[in-house]
Amino acid sequence: MTNLNSLFLSQAYKDCWDDYNRSLKLRSFPRWDYVILTASNEQQAEGFRKQIADRQNFLPRGTKFVAIPDRDGRRVGSGGATLEVLRYLHEQEGFFDSLRVLVIHSGGDSKRVPQYSALGKLFSPVPHELPNGRSSTLFDEFMICMSSVPSRIREGMVLLSGDVLLLFNPLQIDYNNVGAAAISFKENVETGKNHGVYLNGPDGNVKCCLQKKSVEVLREAGAVNESGCVDIDTGALIFSTDIMKSLYSLIETDADYDRNVNERTRLSLYADFLYPLASDSTLEDFYREKPEGEFCPELTAARTRVWEVLRPYRMKLLRLAPAKFIHFGTTREILELMNGGVDEYHYLGWSRKVGSSIRSDVSGYNSVLSSRASVGKDCYLEVSYVHGNSRIGSHSVLSYIDVQDQVIPDNVVLHGLKQRNGKFIVRIFGVNDNPKENRLFGRDLDELEDTLGVRFWEENGQAHT
Repeated sequence: MTNLNSLFLSQAYKDCWDDYNRSLKLRSFPRWDYVILTASNEQQAEGFRKQIADRQNFLPRGTKFVAIPDRDGRRVGSGGATLEVLRYLHEQEGFFDSLRVLVIHSGGDSKRVPQYSALGKLFSPVPHELPNGRSSTLFDEFMICMSSVPSRIREGMVLLSGDVLLLFNPLQIDYNNVGAAAISFKENVETGKNHGVYLNGPDGNVKCCLQKKSVEVLREAGAVNESGCVDIDTGALIFSTDIMKSLYSLIETDADYDRNVNERTRLSLYADFLYPLASDSTLEDFYREKPEGEFCPELTAARTRVWEVLRPYRMKLLRLAPAKFIHFGTTREILELMNGGVDEYHYLGWSRKVGSSIRSDVSGYNSVLSSRASVGKDCYLEVSYVHGNSRIGSHSVLSYIDVQDQVIPDNVVLHGLKQRNGKFIVRIFGVNDNPKENRLFGRDLDELEDTLGVRFWEENGQAHT
């Protein structure tokens, strides 16, 4: 990032920090009416509520903070979760007009960063000591960076993804509460292929939504510019009150609600609610769009209903620059961030050591490292205590764990988790492991089952890992 861009974003963050403090102190300062966090189940929602309660002195009192779990703890998709939010708002207010609502979708399983699966990535650490001395999390950064946005929109709903931190100047947002708007940054195509990409039309509206397409497909669609960059889907959206009303019509009766919010239909905010808003979309292609869950007759019927209520609207593309897109996606990405990558964000006050007692060059967040312990290259201690003569291998992560005179191998994550009954479990897995791929320490679990002649776990006749 150029020095000029760094200076711009540094000043933008300072301005947001000032607005954040104004939102805490000034009654007349524009603020969110609601900040709503979606959760995967009631236990996760309970954890969110406790985190919010711990921050009650650092959150604007005029804003209502709410955590809403998926229906009955069953995964209803990010679109289903959005409909749950609208149902809650209508029950509380009876209307949507004049409301400013911030929704953070944070109910994921964190499969690629299992150490955050219990509470979700939203409250995962960010290597930043805030100006008031508190150690930051993604949630804290969201509250700061989004504190200036209410003054830019008269009413409506802003939706964010809970695992992506966006750095931009909110003064760049130009939205007049008509239809929808997608906030986009320029990113290289290699990053874009793992996310969504927007294709802009001549009228400034989104022409096409390309979700997780290959580089070849993105180039063929004309989504890649001469610099090899795309308009990336940051996960940040703005819905007008008219769109909120139209979406609410999908769940206005109990029967409608049951049809559209369930684990079989599993509507997606990005695949199902954005696609009809793009000007070049067709209903036939919409039926073929990859779903959040599985293709099924219930999803096809729900997509027909979604198409009918959303197709009259269009989505404006808000290209913001300079801006930065930071995805907290995998353990490897976090390890790389804490061991070198963090230097790129020094202009924001980010550091390899936050709230830690560590004398060596080991990266740490709210951690303590004994002077007698040894730690290998490029490790990261996260809310952990390493005592005595412990020996920690290279490229390893210790997360919420206390070790005394232990030897930890290279390239592993050691994670401690307190259970609801007061007992603890400790999990160990490889830094590069992705549970979505059914692998542990680089080994295929099905292969290990055959080799060892065992089933790891069986429930209702189905094997689980």
